[in-house]
Amino acid sequence: MSLLGGACSAAQALVNGRLGDTIGSPVTAALVSNGLATVVLLATLTLPAVRMGLWRVAAARLPWWQYLGGALGAMTVAGTALAAPVLGVALFTVVQVSGASVSGVVTDRVGLGPMGRVPVTAVRMVSALVAVGAVTVAQFGRPIGHLAVGTLLFVLALGLCRPLQVALNGRITATASNVGSASLVNAVIGTGALVVALVAFQLTGNLRFGGWPSGWWLYLGGFLALIVTGANMVSVQSLGVLRTGLTALGGQITGGLVIDAVIPHGHRPTLWLYLGASLTIAAALAAGAGRQAPRR
Repeated sequence: MSLLGGACSAAQALVNGRLGDTIGSPVTAALVSNGLATVVLLATLTLPAVRMGLWRVAAARLPWWQYLGGALGAMTVAGTALAAPVLGVALFTVVQVSGASVSGVVTDRVGLGPMGRVPVTAVRMVSALVAVGAVTVAQFGRPIGHLAVGTLLFVLALGLCRPLQVALNGRITATASNVGSASLVNAVIGTGALVVALVAFQLTGNLRFGGWPSGWWLYLGGFLALIVTGANMVSVQSLGVLRTGLTALGGQITGGLVIDAVIPHGHRPTLWLYLGASLTIAAALAAGAGRQAPRR
């Protein structure tokens, strides 16, 4: 399930990137994606199990910060729409996952995920550092003027936030005992955050709109997001934050490489990019082998 979520994440990066380019605003593209996902999830309110899950979340009176997973997810969707066309799906994926590898170690260590505290081991730390080094390797062969350092740092920051998003969403899922309920909470909060951002851009005169594209596949980002979020929410219950992110890595990087190789959009994978992706996958496997029992 985590591998499937990773592959859908790579496809989502392409779809939202193309939609953002066409519309002219990554925030608008993210709102379309999140909005469609929210509409689909609202239909699940007809199911008694979903309504019961929402009741459990309301009755638990969780701290406000545990609901921030939806806002972080919305930021990731908007950032993907902005950065993926610049870097290409494969490089975007490698950089994002490298940030997530480091942040996942910290998030597991402090116990933000539903599994509680997972100790830091030498294997986990080395794996995270190898994943970060893979970003440098993946950059080899690209002209200095094409490095887009600012965009790389931005995507790295998105990666650092990703384990936090997975951990918080995992807590909501554990409380609700229903993935549909947790996904609905996540989608509503994320869509609300994007509406606020869109209004802010409009009021400051920074909102561009190039019209609605006709390609039906450009509107699939929301449905892909449902698979990505749902897979993470289920997987984190048993794999922990770091292993969920790194397991999804295999599907995400493979999907990104396939997309860049097959779909013409100006970003052909280089030998160095393949090597960087391979190093990141190796780091994921090593981190899984170094897992220890969690501490509550």
